[in-house]
Amino acid sequence: MNKPIVPFTTVVGSFPLSNTKENMERAFHDQINIGIDYPCYPQLVAMNPQFLTPLSRLIPELEEINDTFYLSGEFKIPDQLVALKYGNFIVEFLKNHPDEEQAIQGTKACLTGPFTLASEILLREPLSKGFKPIIFKEPRGIMVDWVVQKFADYMKDVAKAYSDFGINIISMDEPILSLLVGNKIWFHSEEFVIEMLNRALSGIKDLPSIHVCGRISPKLYNLLLQTDVKIMDHEFRTNPKNFNVFQKKDLEAHGKYLAMGTIQTSISPIPGGKIDDYIEDMDFLKSFIKKGFDLYGKENLIIKPDCGFGALRKAFDNEEIAYKITIAKLNSMVQALKEVK
Repeated sequence: MNKPIVPFTTVVGSFPLSNTKENMERAFHDQINIGIDYPCYPQLVAMNPQFLTPLSRLIPELEEINDTFYLSGEFKIPDQLVALKYGNFIVEFLKNHPDEEQAIQGTKACLTGPFTLASEILLREPLSKGFKPIIFKEPRGIMVDWVVQKFADYMKDVAKAYSDFGINIISMDEPILSLLVGNKIWFHSEEFVIEMLNRALSGIKDLPSIHVCGRISPKLYNLLLQTDVKIMDHEFRTNPKNFNVFQKKDLEAHGKYLAMGTIQTSISPIPGGKIDDYIEDMDFLKSFIKKGFDLYGKENLIIKPDCGFGALRKAFDNEEIAYKITIAKLNSMVQALKEVK
């Protein structure tokens, strides 16, 4: 691909709509019409079951019971790749809407990273033997090196398939890393974490990305700088202390872009609230983006929401209202960047 024109806009991935093809098309259309430079396929299912549910049908040792996943023994990585339909969706959409393809810089896909997938898997005996319930209430796959490694190998193949579709930004979403790497690293060495992330990213041709929400510790920041990731994607609107961790000189020395969360995605209903009550003030957004420019250089910056919007569907108990809030917030973000540029 050509070098991206920065600063540009993208999204993390999830939208507060029920999982239908019509809603996928609606949300993708709306991203492009708003002016998102790298629209992501609309993630309308939970990020972990998106991969673990179909894998549980291919791996006999992995079982799903009441939305919980259990691993009973060593397993073979299946040859069949899951969740490719979302990449196919992008390809078919742009094929059918060539005018919309001309309006964007590229496309994005959001995958789930190996540490986060492994953290959702509960270990059964004999695998669980000898593990103490640290951080979690029960032994989990993230505590076992070979479990994480197998998921890193598998997600590498999924990411390569997405890259072969021609998708430019491919994000390994790893929200668990903000818990795994604080003042110390739980369960693994720093070298192992870097190796597994690099392994999962190794099949991506253009712009490998890692999304970690929450507050980023200095240790995690320095660890991610050492990976092969090109885009470091984090929350800044909800976690402004992240401004104290990231440094322009580090980003440039390691050849990284910073995807700076600029609008809140974790919000609660306001009694009697209207759509506009949830949208950031335009002057605030422009000031926030200018702060990013001043600290990190606009040539290193990507503007996007803190996280995905999927949780708004339950928070508002009305997906149409939740979606209107989402689109209004994204529109304000895009317009603010245009005015600042």
